[in-house]
Amino acid sequence: MLLEMAQGNFFYSLEPSGKNDNVASLVVMLNMVNEEIRASFIHQGFANAHTTPQYVIQMSLLMDSQGNIEMINNKVCSLLSRLPKDIIGHPLTELLTESSQRKWIKKLPSLLKKEHSETVLNLEFNTPEGLLIKKDCTISIFQALDGTGRKILLDTVFFSKGEPFGKGLWKNPLKVSKGVGNPKVRLSQEDIQMIRKVHDMIIHNVKNDLPKLKDLALQIGTNEFKLKYGFKQLYGTTIFKFLIQERLRKAKTLIQYTSLSIKTIAHMAGFKSVPHFSRAFKEKYGRSPSDLRG
Repeated sequence: MLLEMAQGNFFYSLEPSGKNDNVASLVVMLNMVNEEIRASFIHQGFANAHTTPQYVIQMSLLMDSQGNIEMINNKVCSLLSRLPKDIIGHPLTELLTESSQRKWIKKLPSLLKKEHSETVLNLEFNTPEGLLIKKDCTISIFQALDGTGRKILLDTVFFSKGEPFGKGLWKNPLKVSKGVGNPKVRLSQEDIQMIRKVHDMIIHNVKNDLPKLKDLALQIGTNEFKLKYGFKQLYGTTIFKFLIQERLRKAKTLIQYTSLSIKTIAHMAGFKSVPHFSRAFKEKYGRSPSDLRG
């Protein structure tokens, strides 16, 4: 649970036990702390309604009546660390833990008995790295207008770890300079938000290599020069160095909290070879991956 909270997920709670001991007391206190942190985010959202949507990430999956996923929004890939091809066309159960699979399979027939229905179901999603995302999901059953039968819509909300941009915060464009010369680029609020998308994309997809900067810039609607120097101005490093930094951070987490082999972790973190991974890891943390686990 602490690992989930460290990653910004304050919607993961521990099931209370029937025992009356120190561990049970600790579970209760952790859940209370989690609720307080979650409530503070909600309060911030209501205190400034104009920025409320920027605090949340909406995860939406559209399925057929058999529970096979037909459409998703982009955030699903980021949250679950999977590519669209690994989600669309697959049953929802492939994204769930075993206990949630049983819960979903048991609940679905009763939902489909009615032409229209809606309920809330607590489900655990898993990532390829074995990390869990536990959340209350709104399940809606409705009739498709195109005559293709009933559809299932699963929605859930997560608070974003990034700070939102307040209205008018970037009224004056941010100047980005190359070297010590005169400013070459002016970043508008929209430019900064696009660069933040690249930042978030790297964090959630460290295993995948980035496209060429020119192609990446076109994908997000800017140019290579603005992307390159804007990213360095905002985050203090180059895009490539940030990718390596995030790969090593992810690898360190997996070494500390899983029993996966060093080779498996290296590949999951996006490194093509173990020696290259070990050298980069030792240069970053001063210890080899095996020494850290040791």
